[in-house]
Amino acid sequence: MPRQVIITTATLVVLAALGGFWLGQRQVNLDATGVIKAVADAHVATHGGDRSQCVGWPGDDSAVFLVRCGALLYAVDRWGRVSLIDQEGGA
Repeated sequence: MPRQVIITTATLVVLAALGGFWLGQRQVNLDATGVIKAVADAHVATHGGDRSQCVGWPGDDSAVFLVRCGALLYAVDRWGRVSLIDQEGGA
């Protein structure tokens, strides 16, 4: 195999490894106040009501935070994705 092909391949492998490492090290930092405020803002924009009626607490398993606004319960995962959960706890 020509030397230039080996050097190019090795360079691409090293760049891919560094990129994978960098992406693996990224983390989403969620603070409770920011999460509750963001979910409350989205709830008010969608359903109306008052932001002050929303309350949140740490979740478990896949939900890092749970936020209740009125009768609706929202779950926030570690990536910041919000999903609506019904009263029985289903998705």
